Amino acid sequence: MDGFQCARKIPPCKYVDVCCLSTGSTCQLGEGLSKQHFASLMGIIRTRGTYEPGERIFKIEDDFLSLFVVQSGIVKIETVSQEGDNLVEGFYFQGNLIGLEAVGDRKYRYDAVALERTRLCEIPFAQLESLCSFIPRLQHRLLMLMGERIRQTNDVLLQGRHVCTEKKLLRFFQMLREKGQAERVHLPMSKTDIASYLGVRPESLSRALYKLKRNGHIQICPTTKEILLLSKRW
Repeated sequence: MDGFQCARKIPPCKYVDVCCLSTGSTCQLGEGLSKQHFASLMGIIRTRGTYEPGERIFKIEDDFLSLFVVQSGIVKIETVSQEGDNLVEGFYFQGNLIGLEAVGDRKYRYDAVALERTRLCEIPFAQLESLCSFIPRLQHRLLMLMGERIRQTNDVLLQGRHVCTEKKLLRFFQMLREKGQAERVHLPMSKTDIASYLGVRPESLSRALYKLKRNGHIQICPTTKEILLLSKRW
């Protein structure tokens, strides 16, 4: 079911260590908290999922109620342009925090869609905000995460202005390789989604893939939807 219409009781999260402490997580809300404060944080986090590929986690104009941490799987966020085209704004992997852009707003401004089987940790924002009022370390960590998100967004905008499609694509593959910690990069997203995220036309993306393969930078495995990066620098 899309959104938050279901009033069922959600069980406590079984993966709170992955969501809030794991060194592999970019969230790490629980970093530096005392055992007592961490237990308070653990008490508000709930499990959501499993979401199947293509299933919405929330949609545009749903009430903003929670932040989410990806426990497993991959999520894309997308919105709609004035012309009615879907615009992919980001991909979220294990340990990534979803929903920070909605803080201070009453509504989500994009759809969140699972790209493969996905489980999430849900953090109700009203309860998190209440905890922050008496746990300064938690409030500090949340503000740091918001600052990191702003810097990442600015970096993407600035670096993408004068970079050719081939370099954009290679940087994207490198980012996926670092997140997956494997030489082969799995691509659960479509070429159309990648092109939208990079801000290029699908036909330009196809030409860039051909050039990268021809020049020996990548190998493409179409049957497994994987890319093998051959170049260490670019």
